[in-house]
Amino acid sequence: MKSFLQDVNLGLGKKNKKLSSKWFYDFHGSKIFEQITRLKEYYPTRTEIKILKDNKIEIAKRIGKSAVLIEPGAGDIKKIGIFLSSLDEPKKYIPLDISEDYITKISKGFRKKYPKVAITPKGYDFSKNNKLPFKINSSENVTIFFPGSTIGNFDSKDAVKFLKKLKSKFKAKKIIVGVDLIKDIPTLISAYNDKKGITAKFNKNILKRINTELGGDINLNYYKHLAIYNKSKKRIEMRLKSIKKNNIKINGSKYLIKKNEEIHTENSHKYTVKSFKKLANQAGWKIGKTWVDDKKLFSVHCLDLSS
Repeated sequence: MKSFLQDVNLGLGKKNKKLSSKWFYDFHGSKIFEQITRLKEYYPTRTEIKILKDNKIEIAKRIGKSAVLIEPGAGDIKKIGIFLSSLDEPKKYIPLDISEDYITKISKGFRKKYPKVAITPKGYDFSKNNKLPFKINSSENVTIFFPGSTIGNFDSKDAVKFLKKLKSKFKAKKIIVGVDLIKDIPTLISAYNDKKGITAKFNKNILKRINTELGGDINLNYYKHLAIYNKSKKRIEMRLKSIKKNNIKINGSKYLIKKNEEIHTENSHKYTVKSFKKLANQAGWKIGKTWVDDKKLFSVHCLDLSS
């Protein structure tokens, strides 16, 4: 709660207002995101699932025997199930999520499905440098599973830092990572601005949380969801645009939001296979194998440590 309040005060106090996308995800926000992944317009989830299903045997071989799988920002943990049963005697699965309630609840059914794997869900914010809530034995076969194009939420400098952290802090030997590819702009925009308005609801959940958890008095009807493609930065930007001037109070702090002022809530960077390879190399990883769907919408990479 304290770090949420600090982040909000810092972000809304800036000239160019911003809020971190990680605060979308309380239990309610995680459930809305589940709905997004099932939308017709939202190609990343179904495309990545197809890539994982089509290549699960090869992915399992690359991960190797007795794997300790760690999934930062695990969400609904459905994707790991695609290849978990193909793995050779996996030891542990540790799903991490910022919403501890959500990940604990979701993991219950998973434990019944995979009784031979030690499944230990943990509430953890991987974007911060907090101490890990579990111990890692560096001699184990630690593999990070990081699907869903979450790597795209980082600016390139932060993405490199994060990939380095997976090596130094998480002691990872391999990373299986999902990366969204650059494509035509209408396809990108509609994926983040669906006709049913589910993504708009997801974007506004950050304001809803400010009201319920931080005592804010934001009128959600004053804000409109925006998704734009920033060509120069090769990313989708989600924003909340104020349709009228309004004053908001949050836990004793006051902010004036002008008419047409925008609060930047999320970035989703898009890559080519070549540009992602360059990024991985900068962080001390090499691409062992890349899998791409037929339409070249999405990619999954196996990263190995550079010697």
